[in-house]
Amino acid sequence: MNMLLLSIAAALFAGLTVLLVFLGVGRLGKNYQQEQQQREFLAALSQSEIEIEREDTGRANPKSWTGYWQRIAEAAGVKFRRVDAMGLIAAAVLLFGTLFGFFVWPRDFVVGLVVPIGAILLLRGALVFLANRRVRQLEGQLPTLLSGLRASLQSQSTPERAIVEQAEAIPAPLGDDLKLVRDDINLNLPLDQALANFQARVPSREVRFLVAAIRTAIASGEDLEPLIVIIQNIVEQRQKIARTLANAVAGTQPALVVVGTVIPGMFVFSYLSSPENRAFWTTPIGLLCLVAVGILYAAGMVIVRYQIRRVRNA
Repeated sequence: MNMLLLSIAAALFAGLTVLLVFLGVGRLGKNYQQEQQQREFLAALSQSEIEIEREDTGRANPKSWTGYWQRIAEAAGVKFRRVDAMGLIAAAVLLFGTLFGFFVWPRDFVVGLVVPIGAILLLRGALVFLANRRVRQLEGQLPTLLSGLRASLQSQSTPERAIVEQAEAIPAPLGDDLKLVRDDINLNLPLDQALANFQARVPSREVRFLVAAIRTAIASGEDLEPLIVIIQNIVEQRQKIARTLANAVAGTQPALVVVGTVIPGMFVFSYLSSPENRAFWTTPIGLLCLVAVGILYAAGMVIVRYQIRRVRNA
């Protein structure tokens, strides 16, 4: 009976802690947004009225919980009206995962801590998968964009007009980002600033390379049409190299998935297999071993993913 009351008290304490963290993060994010909006408003006093209206103040602190999840959601193409929506969803996943582990199944303190961690990792994994798929779709539309820009420039269109025409012709997801560039141009925002916003918003390295080259050519007054031809050749070569690297990296993914799932699976099996094992993992030595294994496991996964990212971005 005492153990049951202790478990319930620990579960309530953990749930309350998660809720307080959740509320505190939301409050900090709102305070940061208010301070950021005030600074941007003061900096924009000398700008035109249209530029003030177009200023992007709906950004969370990139180093906060809200900013981290907002960045991942934007890369995945998941859009919300509220800046903190994805952060709130992630916090809710943690909270409900904790309550599920404590009160539904298996009603155990240690597993109640593991369940929310697994749930939040699944959520992040799903968003990263969507982000990677979106990047591939964006880069797959680059040849169409370059061909369209070249045709528009050959018909004596200005760079602004060429981009507006492609915003209407190219489908999502690249077309959606180009429509935002079109909206900036229609609001009389300078083309370089509209392209800078586009470059900061899009997650693809290839698209950012293209936009940077166009911005450089416009700033120096060069003719864009011959530059587009050069960029087409460069993009084709970069995409060939990227496909080769992707094939090489893909060969390591099955092993990474196996390693990433076997170790947590072995712990869950060990914990649930017998009362003796369960008792060991709740002792001070067992908890110390669990923390050490968790740190080594996380460090190993981070290092492996860092090496893969280095090869992919080489």
